[in-house]
Amino acid sequence: MQDYSINDGSGVRTIIFLPGCPLRCKWCANPETWTTGRKLVFYKHKCISCGRCKNVCPNGLDPVNMKRPNEECETCGKCVQACLNRSLDIVCTLKDAQEVVECVRKEEIFFRYTGGGITFSGGEPFVQSEFLRTLVNKFSILGIDMWVETCGHFEFDNVKDIIAELNHVFLDLKHMDSNRHKEYTGVGNEKILENAKKINEMGVPITVRIPSIPGVNLTEENIRNTAKFMKENMKGATIELLPYHELGKAKYTSLGMEDKYNKFTTPTNEELEFAYNIFKEYEIIIEEYK
Repeated sequence: MQDYSINDGSGVRTIIFLPGCPLRCKWCANPETWTTGRKLVFYKHKCISCGRCKNVCPNGLDPVNMKRPNEECETCGKCVQACLNRSLDIVCTLKDAQEVVECVRKEEIFFRYTGGGITFSGGEPFVQSEFLRTLVNKFSILGIDMWVETCGHFEFDNVKDIIAELNHVFLDLKHMDSNRHKEYTGVGNEKILENAKKINEMGVPITVRIPSIPGVNLTEENIRNTAKFMKENMKGATIELLPYHELGKAKYTSLGMEDKYNKFTTPTNEELEFAYNIFKEYEIIIEEYK
């Protein structure tokens, strides 16, 4: 969970990250959320080589020297407790719904004064649909504003009731060409585009987000195809371009996943402006949550 976010919706928001995702985007900045299981992370720059973690491991592992920590470790957490300098941690921890609600309620005053609320993120929040449904029902009773960030790849009928309770949907349209989409994410885009239409038909406000990468999806052809699709199928939906960044690189290192990290180019302001101007041609409103 992340408090005091101002980049993922209106006002001050609490972000609830629900791990588990059907996509494997080559530019993903949150690889710890690909699966739902607990994971050990190691921050090498904090380690003072005291050896306490190795001494307490029930399986005799050396947490700071494992090449693939989450293929060997049972994530019991004993090494984390023993670490003197917080160089070890566990991410993707178990919580029950009421525990999450109580954490969020501490921030309600900020929501009320800023028009903020909760944004469910991931991973892909709809992967954990039963848990998400429970949370949504509880927060709905409390009158808390709820947004979601989704890749759009889910079974619509299974979560339609959840979407109906949400105040806003951030929907990724990563690439309009299904083959290119599969090349970069592992799945085609047919289900995503169909779900985009269905959400729009429900009348839930949508902001389309594009993780923008020069030479991948920040091309005139792809931007025009996206704008045309939105114009024809997503009346009233807005657009936000999210420039690719390398902030997730450290996560791959801490998880022992360096070989899965892919480096792309960060777009210039001129490239983003060019893309935004295309959307304006199609009379699509620009949003920037920053």
